[in-house]
Amino acid sequence: MKKETVRKEVTTMKDIAREAEVSVATVSHVINNTKHISDTTRNKVLRVIERYNYVPNSAAKNLRQQSTKTAGLVVSSFPDSFVTEMIFAIEERAKEMGYNLLLVNTNEDRDYEEKTINLLHSKLVDGIILSPTSGDIQYLQNYTNDNFPIVMVNRYESTIENIPRVTGDNFQLGYDATLHLLKHGHKKIGFIYSYPNVSTTNDRIRGYQEALKQYNIPINDDYIVQGYAKVKEGATAAEQLLAKDDQITALFVQNDLMTIGAISKIKELNLSIPDDIAIIGFGDFSSSHIIEPPVTNILLPPETIGRTAFDVLLNKINNPNYMSHIELPPSMLIRKSCGC
Repeated sequence: MKKETVRKEVTTMKDIAREAEVSVATVSHVINNTKHISDTTRNKVLRVIERYNYVPNSAAKNLRQQSTKTAGLVVSSFPDSFVTEMIFAIEERAKEMGYNLLLVNTNEDRDYEEKTINLLHSKLVDGIILSPTSGDIQYLQNYTNDNFPIVMVNRYESTIENIPRVTGDNFQLGYDATLHLLKHGHKKIGFIYSYPNVSTTNDRIRGYQEALKQYNIPINDDYIVQGYAKVKEGATAAEQLLAKDDQITALFVQNDLMTIGAISKIKELNLSIPDDIAIIGFGDFSSSHIIEPPVTNILLPPETIGRTAFDVLLNKINNPNYMSHIELPPSMLIRKSCGC
């Protein structure tokens, strides 16, 4: 019986040869078409090359010297209008600069994200804009060490070297929204977030907690609940918070779909907004101003973030040493849902 070998990531011609059980010379002849190779052997080698999205180093280096005018955009999900508008802005800026854009939604799947980055890299895009699914992105260091241009947008992870980023100031966002509610006299404020262990959530929670500290209000982790960026789950999160403590008088909700869910649940419970429960949401979704009462939202500028991210990618493509961390400030649209 043939002994099964443990496969590792194939990155060299030698690895391809071992996997296909042929000589390195045979792999070279197949790639460069320099000698007649039987169809059976050729197809065997080509299948391994395709399976691992292998690009010969010398070919890749030569091809990368020429711009393909194509970039990749990898986003973790489409949870709300903010992300959708950011994507649209990146697409528009790419088009203005004569670039094609390949868009992939990883749907919060970290393993799929890694495979996607590898695939886009092997297809010789000029660079990639990435909104990562989590902080577990050490695999990117292999690409950045080779000066492959990657820019992080919206979410980020600071431990990876040589990756510029364009984000909003999410700490300030969390601080400002919470401070606004505190100034209205609210002391027990629920916080409904979309996804855990990502920079946007972590930074907003830190801002929320800092504002509470400044008002000498104890931090209660039970007031921080996940709503999974969906209407139904946002409603469930609001119900859970109000069941935990009927003295909660305000909710800070991190996504427009969850805001809609929270509002519907509050009304279902025959509570009044803002008299019983005040609400501040994130992102100014299109129906915010016509909901009764109109929704106060704290904002980041998705169009500016998106367009800036593509410009930063172009800078990185043209200058491998380029590094810049751009953080844009939040603003607030005050309406009646917070009691103003």
